[in-house]
Amino acid sequence: MNELEKNELIETNAVLQKSLTKENDKYYGNLLIYIRIMVFFRDVKKSEELLLEVLRDILDAQEQGLSAEEYFGENPKEVADDIIKQLPINLLDTVKIVLTALAIYIILSILPELISPDEGLDIGSLLIHGSYLTVMAIFALWLLGISLYRFKDKLSKLVLLLLVGLGVSFGFYLSFLVSTPLKVNLSGNLGIATIILISAIVLYLFYKEKDKKLWAPFLPIIVTSAILGILTRIGVFSELLSSKEGKIGIGIILGILLLLQYAFIFLTSKQANK
Repeated sequence: MNELEKNELIETNAVLQKSLTKENDKYYGNLLIYIRIMVFFRDVKKSEELLLEVLRDILDAQEQGLSAEEYFGENPKEVADDIIKQLPINLLDTVKIVLTALAIYIILSILPELISPDEGLDIGSLLIHGSYLTVMAIFALWLLGISLYRFKDKLSKLVLLLLVGLGVSFGFYLSFLVSTPLKVNLSGNLGIATIILISAIVLYLFYKEKDKKLWAPFLPIIVTSAILGILTRIGVFSELLSSKEGKIGIGIILGILLLLQYAFIFLTSKQANK
């Protein structure tokens, strides 16, 4: 799949959506989310092409005074399912998406894991935890997709939210339970060099990323973790930060940054939905 071409389709779609009326925007918006989620095992680029065709049809109908519901019917799920059936299976794209999600998790998690130089980096635990959370993310997206047209009452949505919350909570609990022999000792200069290398990779990826608002909330905790990880490997700071008070201080700092991260993510998603 040509990633650049796919991104151009998505950008064109976003621009044209601005011309929709409020009613048509809601109709098409739900259709768009549903299809993008439910085409997980199918050709993503082809789905974006078909979504663009549907959007242009709605805009043409809008110019003639017809709403999207009048043009496509009162059952948008049927329209969406018909579109999905037209799409060829593309397992390669699916594997790429899963591996990319796992890689992003590991990159975002590895620096906080490296703060303590004595515990070592448990690569096996990172892979297991990352795989679980990747599956949970796919499951949560699937629930979001089916809830658009099937579960519209507040009680059903609350049950789905609690289900996802329990799954994510278990995932965090799992990180404390799982320990594997695949540990790497990254104390001293080797640890400092590793932290600097990973930080450089993260900052480079952020610099190259077009939508920086999506990843900006993660930067404070990543940069702080990198600084703390380096300081815990340097003489004077090592003694201070490895003390009971130092560990409590690190925990408080990371806790505050996590809360700020979630707040930034919430505000960013809220602005994106306006």
